[in-house]
Amino acid sequence: MQTSFTIFARNFLATWLLLSLTTTLTFSQQSNFIEPVAGPDVPDSREMDAFKARLRKNPNISAFQFVKLNALATSQQDGILKLRIPNTSPITAEATHVEYHDEHNYEWIGKTDDGLGTVIVLSKEGRICAHISTPQGVYEIFPAPGNLYSLQEIDPIKAGDVGCATTSENRTGGRENAEYIPATPEPVNSNPSSDANAKLYPCQPLVNPRVLVLYTAKALQIAGDVATITDQANISVAQFNSTIYNSGITSNAVLTLAGVAPLNFPETNNNMTLDITNLPGNAAAQSLRTQFQADLVVLFTNGNYGARGATAIPFLNNASAYSIVQILNAVTNKTFAHEVGHIYGCRHDGESGDPQYAQGHNMKNGLGIVTDRTMMSTNTNDGSNRLLNFSNPNVIVGGKSTGTLANNNNAKRITETHLIVGGFKPNPVPPLVAYLDGPTFVTTQGGKNYELNYSCGSAPYSFTWQYSYDGVNYIASNITTEVFTWYFYQNQKIYLKGTVSANGKSTTAFIAVTAQMPSPFKTGNTEADSLINENQELSVIPNPVADEMRIGYYLETEAAVELEILDLSGNFVESILPKKSLQSRGLHSLSWSNDGLENGSYLLRLIVNEKTEVKRIIIQR
Repeated sequence: MQTSFTIFARNFLATWLLLSLTTTLTFSQQSNFIEPVAGPDVPDSREMDAFKARLRKNPNISAFQFVKLNALATSQQDGILKLRIPNTSPITAEATHVEYHDEHNYEWIGKTDDGLGTVIVLSKEGRICAHISTPQGVYEIFPAPGNLYSLQEIDPIKAGDVGCATTSENRTGGRENAEYIPATPEPVNSNPSSDANAKLYPCQPLVNPRVLVLYTAKALQIAGDVATITDQANISVAQFNSTIYNSGITSNAVLTLAGVAPLNFPETNNNMTLDITNLPGNAAAQSLRTQFQADLVVLFTNGNYGARGATAIPFLNNASAYSIVQILNAVTNKTFAHEVGHIYGCRHDGESGDPQYAQGHNMKNGLGIVTDRTMMSTNTNDGSNRLLNFSNPNVIVGGKSTGTLANNNNAKRITETHLIVGGFKPNPVPPLVAYLDGPTFVTTQGGKNYELNYSCGSAPYSFTWQYSYDGVNYIASNITTEVFTWYFYQNQKIYLKGTVSANGKSTTAFIAVTAQMPSPFKTGNTEADSLINENQELSVIPNPVADEMRIGYYLETEAAVELEILDLSGNFVESILPKKSLQSRGLHSLSWSNDGLENGSYLLRLIVNEKTEVKRIIIQR
């Protein structure tokens, strides 16, 4: 018993010190990810004039300006990315899915507004694109001439309307010229685990569905160059994949971009229905699909259509796995993700068919007014918020369920169909592939094992591990086996990155783990109490905090309580409650102002009858 306690204490202390040290090292004065560029600093060139002209012709853009982007690693802090968009309130996003290879190649996805908003930041070989969709506004960022980026404000009424051709709503009209707004810049672990059995599996083709993005001559004309079309393809795929992640669907359903290629396909003016009928039979499109080994095809166009997108019927069919999407609406209106959802067998809300549950869902307030819509809901011009969520009765956003069991469960449909879609065409055999296996939600203290499973390649294999507290700034581990053990002792989020190498090739797998420990102050069985159920742990609202926050906790019995602020090294900073204050059983709540503390991360420590609970807080003014 004494030996077990000593080992646990040693592991606890080592992990605590490692957390304190590494968090202190990674914390520094953060830079703004978005840095405005003053009008005189925008280059005056024919290339820039042509770029501005294309933006002004985009009917979805209400305003734009030019910005510089700083490194993501120094712009986010503890998994929190604050986007300071000029002339608007800051948007704060908390990371939910991060695949960070290096500063030039990453995918960062975060949630805002209690899950109602999504921020996607994507970098491919240093070309950064972003889509910011929140109830307060929709913004996009794309590369611009002169090593700048264009920050584009999207008309909020149009942003929620995917414009699918299966309805008769009119999508034309609106603003003819976007407004250019020149800007003025703002002031600026773990213990080694024993070697496990090899996790080398027989080499198999990848299971994720592969999408080929084709584009017409008119799409190229409005985009300006192939690089811009590729940006649209990459961010479109990321937007669909973030919808998969947000909806609790297996990551095997996410898309892989098979390629981007031109297609000689003249659009029929104002007749997308005819074009989507003809596209699956187009010999050139079929040939390219075979060449790229693509399970589905999306054609970017710029036809004079009333609709923004359409998918061939029947859905979930190899021969008709084709969609058409107007390039200006692919990301802005979420039309790409919507149409691909059709290929997976999902339907609009209220549309009959088999199975009944494969419908989108509308979320209403107490007056019966639609406030939020899931990805496959019908088109709307009413300004309601379109979530990056497929309907799922088990996923709650903004306090409301995103689906129903009987009629609205696109998540269940995609879970059933993604392997069918991924098998439409033979997938290429990868040179080396890996994935991480282990618990992603932890509720008990102690060590948890994470295994690096891999296939293909040839021996000898070697393994490296890294871990991170924010998904971006990683710390190297000394573990060199297939199994990595992480010791959990408090509420936290940990990101693990495992890399397997073989004969000059390497591949990396990621996993994010959320730990939520039961409160140490609740013991034994008690009768049901709604307040107890809502206050299982030490709570801090809001966090990050600018000025004042509310602290809440529940006492099972009368107890002596201490509440204090520590720095990340465990040094005392400030006392919130006098030491060993006697408090009665029940729910306790108090306010605390952080006027005297600098921006950064701190520890809030609650001690009850010598039992301790610690929560990290972030002060960010």
